[in-house]
Amino acid sequence: VALMLMGSVAFVMCLFYLLHYYDDDIRTYAWNVVSGSICTFSGVLIGMSWNQCFVFFVVGPPQQAGIVKTIVCNLMASVGWYITLQIVLAVVSGAIGPTPTDKVRTTLNLKCFAVLLGVTNGASNLTLWGLVQTMVPHTFGGTVGVFLTCFFCIGFMFMCGSSARAFISKADDGKEDEYEALWDKFARETEDATLCMTLAHLCVQATRLSISGVLPLPAGQMPPGLKVTHREMWTLAVCGLLYAAAIPLVDVMVQAKFLSRFKGWLKKIAAFAAAFCILYSLTWSLGSQVDVSKPPGQMVLALFGTLVGFLLIFILDFIADLSCTGEATDREIKALVTPIATLIGFAWKQAFAGAVVTITARDRFLPPPVQTLGCAIALVVVVVPAWRLYILPVVMNETVASEDRRRASLKSAVLLAPLLDEKSANGTSTSSAAAGALGLSVGQSGDLVKQNMALARRNADLEASIRDIRQELGELKKLAALLS
Repeated sequence: VALMLMGSVAFVMCLFYLLHYYDDDIRTYAWNVVSGSICTFSGVLIGMSWNQCFVFFVVGPPQQAGIVKTIVCNLMASVGWYITLQIVLAVVSGAIGPTPTDKVRTTLNLKCFAVLLGVTNGASNLTLWGLVQTMVPHTFGGTVGVFLTCFFCIGFMFMCGSSARAFISKADDGKEDEYEALWDKFARETEDATLCMTLAHLCVQATRLSISGVLPLPAGQMPPGLKVTHREMWTLAVCGLLYAAAIPLVDVMVQAKFLSRFKGWLKKIAAFAAAFCILYSLTWSLGSQVDVSKPPGQMVLALFGTLVGFLLIFILDFIADLSCTGEATDREIKALVTPIATLIGFAWKQAFAGAVVTITARDRFLPPPVQTLGCAIALVVVVVPAWRLYILPVVMNETVASEDRRRASLKSAVLLAPLLDEKSANGTSTSSAAAGALGLSVGQSGDLVKQNMALARRNADLEASIRDIRQELGELKKLAALLS
């Protein structure tokens, strides 16, 4: 308990440092990771608790109902969450019902419900297809068969949803307005994340099976009594690195424009798979020291997973700041923030789920699934409104500010483009000639361009700070006038 107390205080203070870090990119990544982690563990906790309660009341306890009835109930729950997602986004966006008056607030609400319900739907799919994976032969062919079946089934469901959105959007005036376009945009983003997270889960389940020889439980937990060696732990971690290395490989190999969405799926699957491999390799590593099936061990895993996640952010930011990396690399690094948030979110989900199970096992007033769902709802009711009101707006503002800084850097690069691209009469580039005249190498001139872009970003930050100071001075003048 004493160690938990000191560790919790240190953890909270470290979060304050990261959320107010001097480096703009680190600060933006930190806010995005905190936001994504909160949403991930809230959505996964609600989705899995609801599914357990639904199965309990429809067919009874899974041990008595059998795996087939349990799978059917989980399928019904997954489809139900998807329909709920579409209806909620349609109402919030104004595609169905009254037209919103505040577009900024509407966008924030869409982001909130899209991410939260998307993660919830993804958690339902994880349980559903994890159960299906336990029924097939534990071979390479069986694993590939489940993967393809999952892809086509979820893809078919999403195609039906896309057709329904198109029909509803054009039912009134024959065209799609801006609010209906927002509905479709957020729905597609959520569908992509849900599909890729589910497929990545199946890939990592198969990877863990091939390493340890034992298929994990449907939701990814370690089977009781499983003992893994240090070699197996490191093998799983290396597999995570290989999944991460597949991201730029896909980016280079798949260039056709008509495959852009499929390319995005492959990259997201690889990113989520890398995050899951790192999470479960940490679980295996800590499992040899502490009992990760009980709340104290799960809390240690959550804290350690958070530490590893933020260390990865610092490493990625260091790579992005190198002079040899370009805009494409920076874009891929930003895309890895969501999987890192998923890693941290799933680690905290296990900790909170373990705490809820412990409470319901000791103080039982209702059937365990009902009591578990009640505890999950109570936790989400406290956490989600605070996330929506005080964290999500900051995340969106940080994202907009980061995009503004990126555009300022690009504008600076565009201004320097003629110097870098024009050719002289003898075929030598102007940039090389200018660098030679100044006694610089081409690499040194590239470093100067990089420094210029950094100065442009700093200039954009200073201009934003000046605007804030002017706004505060104006508010102080108004306050002074009222007081006088």
